[in-house]
Amino acid sequence: MIINSPTSTIAFYIFNYPIKFYGLILTCAIVFGYFLSYFTFKKYNSKAETDFFEDLFPITVVFSIIGARLFYVIGEFSYYKNNLAEIFMVNHGGISIYGAIIFGILTIYFYSKFKKQNFKKYLDYFALFMPLSQAIGRWGNFFNQEAYGKPANGFLKLYIDKFHRTSENLDISYYEPTFLYESILDLIIFFILLFIFFKFKNKPNFKVGTIVLIYLILYSFVRIVVENLRIDSVLNVLDVPIASIISIIILSISAILLFILYKKWTSKIH
Repeated sequence: MIINSPTSTIAFYIFNYPIKFYGLILTCAIVFGYFLSYFTFKKYNSKAETDFFEDLFPITVVFSIIGARLFYVIGEFSYYKNNLAEIFMVNHGGISIYGAIIFGILTIYFYSKFKKQNFKKYLDYFALFMPLSQAIGRWGNFFNQEAYGKPANGFLKLYIDKFHRTSENLDISYYEPTFLYESILDLIIFFILLFIFFKFKNKPNFKVGTIVLIYLILYSFVRIVVENLRIDSVLNVLDVPIASIISIIILSISAILLFILYKKWTSKIH
């Protein structure tokens, strides 16, 4: 089955200003994730905590976007150092999900600590719907003809036009649709987290911080698998994609923290 890439990156125009599919899809992913996380949080927590969640979400989104762009620019610094204006053109594509995750976690941690809130609780609710937003957001890569994999000749393949191919693959038309693989796997992670949350959240031994740690473990594993198929990694270290290295680090740390959480910690979800 052949997946044909779109012929245009533009969804529509507003007063002659082009609205691109990439930005539109990312915005929908964020908004959709917000409303689902907000109403879920509101159902199980106090009004004061919900009010704090409302304040926390936009701050986290802003710093996550900054982190996502910063990580990507660093990875492609050889290009951006000569094209400084492009650094701010997020609508042209080019963000790092790990930049968003790391900056998002740091924002939630420091802001919650500043306001004397339980940061682990807020991380859990953010993480619960994060993979769903990622599953939606990956379709922005489809419209930008990016984040695709190695040349493919099997049952499922993605057509990439010459303008978006790598210099060494100009004569190859079909590639692994890795954006689709990750979108599906992110959706599976979402349903796993949803099941764990609603099945165990009221159990006395269910700890705050469980959801975010399981999310980090599962997504890191997925990214390692998908990254092995991609050919557009922004930075390699000893021929290993930096995203894979970060995935291994995050997976290892998260697994250790999850072990400690259920070994040592006594706090319970409330």
